[in-house]
Amino acid sequence: MGVDSMRYEVPIPEELIDELFPFWASIFGAVLPDIAREVFLGAELDYNGGTLFLRREADRLASTCFTMQSKTLPILAGFGEVATESRFRGRGFATELCSRAVEDVRTGGGEAFFLGTVNPAAARVYHRLGWRKLAGANVMANILSGESPEAFLVDYFAGDRVTIAESSPADRIPMIPLILCPHDWQVLDANTKVCSTRYATQNSCMGLYVRFGRVRLSGGAWFAAKTAEGKVVGLSTARRDDGGAFQIDAFAHARYSDTWEELVQTAIGKSQELGEGRCYAVVSVEDEEKRSWFEALGFGVTGPGEEFELDGRRVASVRMERSGA
Repeated sequence: MGVDSMRYEVPIPEELIDELFPFWASIFGAVLPDIAREVFLGAELDYNGGTLFLRREADRLASTCFTMQSKTLPILAGFGEVATESRFRGRGFATELCSRAVEDVRTGGGEAFFLGTVNPAAARVYHRLGWRKLAGANVMANILSGESPEAFLVDYFAGDRVTIAESSPADRIPMIPLILCPHDWQVLDANTKVCSTRYATQNSCMGLYVRFGRVRLSGGAWFAAKTAEGKVVGLSTARRDDGGAFQIDAFAHARYSDTWEELVQTAIGKSQELGEGRCYAVVSVEDEEKRSWFEALGFGVTGPGEEFELDGRRVASVRMERSGA
């Protein structure tokens, strides 16, 4: 890299983090980064590798980007914190750093690189570097073999043996392809407001893990169904509400639909362990199959639930209580 460009692997020195967070806040606003401070300090080193690329001009931070590569599934990586101070834009700094990041991931065995952006100017830069927009999302994928993201995702979801376990930071990157795939159900997980890209634009990428993490912060839990290789093919959540009951939800890739019931039962079992055992689900009125699957597990409609918003369209839901809960 250029003499003013540097590369840091996680854990990143604390004094540099103290410099980075105000820099990002000055560009992105007060919104917190998708990657928490403790992650930059090495809290997830057992699960993910992180690399920061930055450029300085006259000792001032000018531009940054950050990559996170899964250690359990190193073919996958996420990309974020791409920022350039306004006075330094138009000088190719972001292009230089992003190019270095792509090659770094490729060297580490990466095959697919995901990022989210709602900035058209940034999207043009990414497109020149090989990223392609995914349908139904403001998320782009760089498939380093040169094939389309759609072709990659079709081939990606293959594997036989699946196990379900409570989620960990190992799922931060592998959950991204699952959520970006188009699913038949409108609302995949009501607890996190994650919807199918067939019906609502997905704006998040590296922030998806944060959404599910809030379920645990509420006193609940979430689970992942994974292949032997570590590919996440299904997710479930048990979110504790203000009344102490648990809202249950789950979804899985179509090829692994037979894991849905176990995902739900795992979430129910955890809710019984954590609380009084009162469980319910909130299902879109248009997700008739999902409603029937919950009914088969002893959930019955007790009234209307909250509305969901799918790209500006309001969709009603039903609340389904679990018998005996």
